[in-house]
Amino acid sequence: MNEFRTFMVGLCTAILIQVMPVQAGTPVPYGEESVALGAQLYRQHCTQCHGEDGRAQVDVISDATDLTWPEDYYSGNTAGDIFKSIREGAGVAMPAFGEQIGDEEIWHLVNFIRSLWTEEQRETFQE
Repeated sequence: MNEFRTFMVGLCTAILIQVMPVQAGTPVPYGEESVALGAQLYRQHCTQCHGEDGRAQVDVISDATDLTWPEDYYSGNTAGDIFKSIREGAGVAMPAFGEQIGDEEIWHLVNFIRSLWTEEQRETFQE
């Protein structure tokens, strides 16, 4: 009976893990320091395709996302979605940066990208 109970607890736990949504959370809080660090990383890694201002009006990639308009993001616009797009890549042209940039740095990039939005957009698309 004890083995059956252990099996059932394990099975139920496994099912709950599969069914429950994952909360991405933001381990690096949005703030001036994080945004400034993200801006430095953005200038290093992102301006070639998304431009200095994030509007993607450069001729390198014709379908790069305008980062100032989260309503049109291809792969989602929550902080977790943006993190995943940077880390793993998105669409055909967006490369994965997870090998070059650590997770904490990616969160700073996420905060910088969100700083390009209006206050209303940040409130609308918060998790």
